[in-house]
Amino acid sequence: MKPQKEGFSLIELLVCIGIVSLLITISLPSMTSLTGRQRVAAQIVEIRNALQLARSLAVMEGEVWKVCMLDTQQNCVKQNGDTLTVFRDDNNDNQRGHDEKRKNVSSIEGVKIKLSASNRTYIRFKRTGESMESGNFQVCSSDPNFAQGRQVIIYRSGRIRLSKDTNGDGYHESWSGSITCSL
Repeated sequence: MKPQKEGFSLIELLVCIGIVSLLITISLPSMTSLTGRQRVAAQIVEIRNALQLARSLAVMEGEVWKVCMLDTQQNCVKQNGDTLTVFRDDNNDNQRGHDEKRKNVSSIEGVKIKLSASNRTYIRFKRTGESMESGNFQVCSSDPNFAQGRQVIIYRSGRIRLSKDTNGDGYHESWSGSITCSL
């Protein structure tokens, strides 16, 4: 009686590797799109939370609080900052000084953000909870193949809302149409 062989032949292994490679190649673009969408969604939530925190602190402490993106020199910038922060700008220089109260910092990675707010580099909240600027943060993926964007919209009343895909086409809309990324 011959002993029975165990295992797979070289041809069987090559066929399996070929099938797995084909499946990975087919699914990779959709995985990249999903990752881009998740990064944008996570950053949108971070921005909304920072704005809500600033508004709450302004009401509780009776002081003006700012939300802005900071560059490496700790200056507020309109676009492509390194971190998102909530702070009380006591000397009103639009810079986060080391002696100024800071409550929230989150890094900005894998996305591009642009602030459009009355030509300012920050959003401020008064002690009444109202915003001193109206505008939006537009968030886009750093991946140039992912053209969909989202917005966090801030009203002068202090209301904060997120953009929505109202017509089901996969693109979120603003008052001027679909939010597309060209940052």
